[in-house]
Amino acid sequence: MFLPTLYGSVDLRSNAHCQHTLKFLLTHPHIAKYVKSLIVRPNNEEWAQAGPQSSMHEIESWVVVTIDQMAIHLVNLKTFIWDGREFPKYDNVWKSLRDSCPELRHVGVTVGLGDFTFRSRKVMPTNSTLFQFSDLTGFTLRVKQLVGSGLHPPFDELPQTFWDMLLDRCPNLEHLAIDTDNERYIDVRPVFQGRWPSLRHLTLGDFVLLDAFATVDPLGTNNGMTNFLAHHEGLEHVVLHQLEGWYYPLSLSLPPTALPNLKNFSARFLMIRHIPNVLSLESLELMNHPHGMYRMPGALWAISQLPALSSLRIWIDCHDSGDADVKSEHMKYFADILLAAPGLLHLDISCSTDPTFPMAELSTALSVSHCLRSLVVTQVKKAGREGDMLKDALLLFREIATLEHLRLQDAVARWRQPRDLRFQKVATFELLPNPPVLAVQEIGHNRRGLRSCRKYRQVLKR
Repeated sequence: MFLPTLYGSVDLRSNAHCQHTLKFLLTHPHIAKYVKSLIVRPNNEEWAQAGPQSSMHEIESWVVVTIDQMAIHLVNLKTFIWDGREFPKYDNVWKSLRDSCPELRHVGVTVGLGDFTFRSRKVMPTNSTLFQFSDLTGFTLRVKQLVGSGLHPPFDELPQTFWDMLLDRCPNLEHLAIDTDNERYIDVRPVFQGRWPSLRHLTLGDFVLLDAFATVDPLGTNNGMTNFLAHHEGLEHVVLHQLEGWYYPLSLSLPPTALPNLKNFSARFLMIRHIPNVLSLESLELMNHPHGMYRMPGALWAISQLPALSSLRIWIDCHDSGDADVKSEHMKYFADILLAAPGLLHLDISCSTDPTFPMAELSTALSVSHCLRSLVVTQVKKAGREGDMLKDALLLFREIATLEHLRLQDAVARWRQPRDLRFQKVATFELLPNPPVLAVQEIGHNRRGLRSCRKYRQVLKR
């Protein structure tokens, strides 16, 4: 009775998870048939690595071959996303999935360290069977390839076969993500030729979106992004991950009627002033750059312009001035955020300052009027804090009467880009009322460097 729910969505976030679960599904085809969404992340770098690691190529080859073998059992699969370090080298897997999974409509893949071909300027193989899909409703491309910008000509290209698939054979696309973990000069301007009436989710990473040095633009390519966004009125979720690129628009000249259904937006706060109908924005992410002495005032202004805002994710760093001796003002930042958006229900704060703030500062800042129900806090904390997370959680739940869900995440070191963020420990706390009890799950590395998971319950005394 429970199998369709337990195995409907499978997200394997480590090498051990990939090996254990894929072996199980391969030998239990009666369970594999319940999988509707399968995401595999071999060589995932979200967590700090501990202990000996298998060869990157060896584990990824094993995973892709195993999926090819079990494809015949994945008869109800609707979504498959490959989130490894490289493009799958065993190309037959795409044909097996297409032939065996008639419901498969969302596909995802990564371009990685070993996929760069200097001679061809192509970052993906041109003849991959991946590009033979038709009528997809979702496609995700994530670029993890980090090559120094001085090593290559201005632009690299995605294969024409890739664009043919999306532009010509996938007219019902609803979800499109072409994202990156790093600066990468890949020309994705052909995407603006697409016209997908059903498109609701769009993510564009730090790629070549315009010719920043063109003085004459007879084809109007610099207006391609503006025209594209204005045409797709059904867009609800837009993510613009500008990190360091030169060929990225700093502003948009959208007509007043553009993006009437936009609810979720992620970009630099400067983009807010160019988005019409901001009064209806419910969710905002400001994660492209840290906000501190210089950027925080602008971010607070942007937040204050969104009366319907209920969810905010923001990256702060009190040392973004470059002067490590600047006195931290975390408490002021936290209080200012809540004053700018008093209607927030969910707040996600990532703080890369090292040394970080004591939780008492956040607790004090939360004394202002608010109605938070969910809170996520990411800090730079070193290994070995056994009981601190529970202590911090109890402090916050006692201070915030409305809080129902809390997640505390410890990063191993200060990060300079989102791609560098690595976790040492993550704890989630769910409030169970009558009587108040915290359901706790802690995931991390123990003192021997091994991955550990612990679940328990803690009585909450107000």
